[in-house]
Amino acid sequence: MQNHKKKWLAALLAAGPMMAQGAEPSVATSNEEELPTVEVRGVRTLQPGRSEINSTEIERLQADNIQQLLDTLPGVDMAGSNRPGGQTLNIWGFGDVEDVKVVLDGAPKGFEKYRQGSIFIEPELLKRVVVDKGPHNLRYGNGGFGGVVTVDTKDASDLLRPGESMGALVRLGYHSNDNQALGAVSMFAGGADQPVDLLASVTQRDSGNQHRADGVAYPFSATHSESGLFKMTGKLGEHRLTLSAVVNRSDGWTPFDAKRGDIPAPTEADIAKYGLDEAWRRKVVYRDQDDETYSATWRFAPAANPLVNVTARYADSSSRQHDKRPDSAGKYFTATMGNESWTRYHDQLAELSNEAAFDTGPVEHKLLVGSQWHRQQRDTWMNSRQYETPVKKSSDCRKSPGNDCYNYGRMQPYYMPSGTQTTLSGYLQDALSFGALTVTPGVRYDKVTSTGVPNAARLYNDPLAGHDYGEVVRSGWSSQLGLHWQATQALGLFADYGETWRAPLVDELYEVQSWRTSAPMSSNALLVERIKGWRGGAMLNLHGLLSERDTLSGTLTVFRNRVSDNIHKRFGVMAEPGTTQPKMQSFYRNLPGYTTEGAELETYYDAPRAFASLALSWMRGDHTGSVRNPWGPNVSVIDIAPPKAVAVLGVKFPEAGVAVGWQGKFVRRQDRVPQAVEKEAVNYAFPASKGYGLHTLFASWQGRQGWLKNTSANLTVDNLFNREYTAYLSEGLYSPGRNVKVSVTQRF
Repeated sequence: MQNHKKKWLAALLAAGPMMAQGAEPSVATSNEEELPTVEVRGVRTLQPGRSEINSTEIERLQADNIQQLLDTLPGVDMAGSNRPGGQTLNIWGFGDVEDVKVVLDGAPKGFEKYRQGSIFIEPELLKRVVVDKGPHNLRYGNGGFGGVVTVDTKDASDLLRPGESMGALVRLGYHSNDNQALGAVSMFAGGADQPVDLLASVTQRDSGNQHRADGVAYPFSATHSESGLFKMTGKLGEHRLTLSAVVNRSDGWTPFDAKRGDIPAPTEADIAKYGLDEAWRRKVVYRDQDDETYSATWRFAPAANPLVNVTARYADSSSRQHDKRPDSAGKYFTATMGNESWTRYHDQLAELSNEAAFDTGPVEHKLLVGSQWHRQQRDTWMNSRQYETPVKKSSDCRKSPGNDCYNYGRMQPYYMPSGTQTTLSGYLQDALSFGALTVTPGVRYDKVTSTGVPNAARLYNDPLAGHDYGEVVRSGWSSQLGLHWQATQALGLFADYGETWRAPLVDELYEVQSWRTSAPMSSNALLVERIKGWRGGAMLNLHGLLSERDTLSGTLTVFRNRVSDNIHKRFGVMAEPGTTQPKMQSFYRNLPGYTTEGAELETYYDAPRAFASLALSWMRGDHTGSVRNPWGPNVSVIDIAPPKAVAVLGVKFPEAGVAVGWQGKFVRRQDRVPQAVEKEAVNYAFPASKGYGLHTLFASWQGRQGWLKNTSANLTVDNLFNREYTAYLSEGLYSPGRNVKVSVTQRF
């Protein structure tokens, strides 16, 4: 890490006690005999098709990444490896990055580099994560078939206690599996009667390699990252302006494909030639990664005028990776980004919306109107030593390509092209309430313009091979209809239907092959991918079930999604049997589609001295044909996670400020995979997996008297019995063994 980053963290660590000298003491409660609250689940608002992770659960789970946080929710699963930067999300069987929209403080996030993770957000900076499942959110069009993940960072108001106008906290943590050390510092100021709220937070993680249950280490799985959050909210009357900056930095030796598992050990010959350390490094890259998110949000909601509730936002987000292999690594890495590569995904968003509340006779309205501009720019470049020496030149790259046809190795990866995609959108939605019944229709229009960047290598910029990087425009409407009936004070029923679409990505339009293959062409003629989604169910909210102060809440949801014209690489059976296969075809094609369906249950119980929860999910899905042969027999969708149950039981001791509990995660085997039913060999599916059960113990403590009032601690033991297991969506990778995680927080 750069020295100035470590100095930044050290400065904040030193500033914490200094800031404490100016902090005002918290105001004591008026009733000293009343038992203090030990919050474990936190306030939870049930909404159709949504799940939430709140701040108390974030602190209890002590996760390394946001994907681990969400893996406990029904219908949501972590995919990929546990290596740093190797995780993606799967919601309701949709596992591609473009199918799961992630929004951080209003800014769109998403990284689609081959075999890499998709989201790089530090959990220590977060206060809440909400998952809205399925294609039912009109605010986010052009994709998001699996759902939308809305991530909110902490505010000063979340950390200030009653009566405080300034404060600071320091958190230190340790994870035993990889000897991880965590340090976090936050300073905050403001309050309800102050014109400005300020928050500055820094987090640093450093660890060794992770270990499996049998003690075997995953080479190059260490974590070295630093994250920062700065947030300011200015308050002038009924105006609110919030500025947010979230930064994450990491570096270190890592496999090029972070989602992979074990790395084959170097041979004895390589060790003798290069030495042990260099022999290992020849198999990996040194990666510098930067992830930055900036947003500005203005809100104006005058209490005297319910017709005005305006939100204006501008967001700028980027994810960058710079990979470099050691000089001793050789030169044949063109298919995996060469000897050195640079990748940047840059998103910009501008949005203006208003939600007006008014009545027309007996009908209450909440009318949402909005417009968006979103531009994503993908810049990719690599240097491959395989072609850097000008051994020969060729005036005709189709006859005998020389190294000049590859621009001497300095080019965009043909499998990960550069380009820009710009989306202009408008949406309209009205929630009409007739007593206990609410009907919510809505429409959205998107126009998506895509433009590729011609490859610097002539071999991949050949019009005779069908290489076309020209502009492609796709547009269309999305529609949504929601019904909610509050049958009783405790019981609500809901049903939602949505139709939306997704334009082809830059990768899908402009990825090409050389003229020597059967599918070298750009895919400019691709149709948009479409989905029709249904979800429905019931919500229950009971009070005073077993005692006067307990609550039981839960949601039961069933869903079905039908995708048509889904976009996929062309391989396997290239053309319909009985027809003549063209000499050249596009690299991507539209397939007939697939169907996913399932059900989930999510329940929470909370009482003064006990708490519990239960989450169940089940899914299945089938292709029409398969991705290899759309004219063949139907096969299972590979991204369907096996049935999962997550149960939590715990007790609270308010007098001591203590809560302890147990979490069990039970996953069924997944044997419904294409290999088991498709006669042809396949190379795109995950291997079948066995079922497993994992047990976690956790405890939290909040000091109650004297100086201990400002001290708290959390203890979590993951994989208590050190179970050796393989998660289905991890592609056959064994998961980490037992991990004891402890953190201590001191407020000033």
